[in-house]
Amino acid sequence: MALALLVLAAGWADVWGDAVWLRAPSLEPQLWWHLIPLALMAAVVQLRRSHVELALVLGLTTVALHLLIGVNLGLLLCLADLIYALGIRGSRRSVRIAHRSFLGLILLSAPAGLLVGMDAEGLFHMVLVLASVLLGPLWWASEVRRGYPLWQERDARRALEAERHAALLERQRQERTAAVDSERRRMARELHDGISSQVSAMALTSGAVLNAEPDAVRDRQALQTVRTTSVETLDQLREMMRLLRGEETEEGPMASLTWEGMLSRARTQGVRVEVGGELPSDLAPVPRQVAVRVTQEALANALRHGDASAYVEIQSRRRSLRLRVISGLHPDTETETPAAGTHGAEPLGTGTGLLAMQERVSQAGGRLRCGPDSGAWLVEATLPLQRSPWEELHD
Repeated sequence: MALALLVLAAGWADVWGDAVWLRAPSLEPQLWWHLIPLALMAAVVQLRRSHVELALVLGLTTVALHLLIGVNLGLLLCLADLIYALGIRGSRRSVRIAHRSFLGLILLSAPAGLLVGMDAEGLFHMVLVLASVLLGPLWWASEVRRGYPLWQERDARRALEAERHAALLERQRQERTAAVDSERRRMARELHDGISSQVSAMALTSGAVLNAEPDAVRDRQALQTVRTTSVETLDQLREMMRLLRGEETEEGPMASLTWEGMLSRARTQGVRVEVGGELPSDLAPVPRQVAVRVTQEALANALRHGDASAYVEIQSRRRSLRLRVISGLHPDTETETPAAGTHGAEPLGTGTGLLAMQERVSQAGGRLRCGPDSGAWLVEATLPLQRSPWEELHD
């Protein structure tokens, strides 16, 4: 706007002297006529922030009216500013419409100039001015709207790739750490469920023999039990070593232990087990294996810390399986002959058995409760049952 006023003050904005509508004898060209479109443009540019599309339409109209009088470079720059504001703040649809409209106007200006008798030089100048004023600001706005100069694109891409690579390495490191920790916990559970219970059984059996009066038949039977248990322990150690070398299946070295085999092994070790109920025959592998492991650990605890007696109760519901193992506690009174399974030995537990049971039940989506209950020790696990797709659809 200041440039437009400077053009007027310097006298560089003449009025067309050969315009058709000025040929009337009563009209005398006046310089102050330029102030009218200049005042209109001053009002229009105030709208370019709140109503950019309307401001551009009014600005084009103002410049078109001014061209009937003459040419002012300042007004053309004001129009370029309105076009630039549209390219920055307008919607993509508005920018696209403006771009196509300006291209069409430039293409039509050439034949229109020929029709009014313009020479080649004048026609070239007109097309050049129109392209500069109309298309130049749109191109500039599109580059600014991208948000970064083109010469910085390569450096920005390298910085982003470096950050992405560092984040990827950190995520891979965290995943490896989590996988190693998970495998360590699984190995600890396998060792505790298998090796630890077997070794504890051998220690308790041998302790019972050492603390009792000599008896050839009983001692020989105890030695046979220790030998059988030690052979099974060695087999489990070999399977564990194959797992560490990567030769074991993904189910683990103790996955082949069945419900009946677990109960038979507990009875062989000296636990008096009574079972109420049966595991469902169609029970999924995950809850079945968890039930076997929880019962195995509960029976091992009954042998180590209780009176070597336990009652196993199984209740199968529609959506869950409830497993209860009730074992007797140490007798309150001392006897001359220690009860089977205690034999005056010190408790061998370290607390890892309860933690292993809790981890197994939690991973299966169930709940575990352990503690004294009416003078006995209760281990209660509630496991969700995996349902068929037909049952899920029916619900």
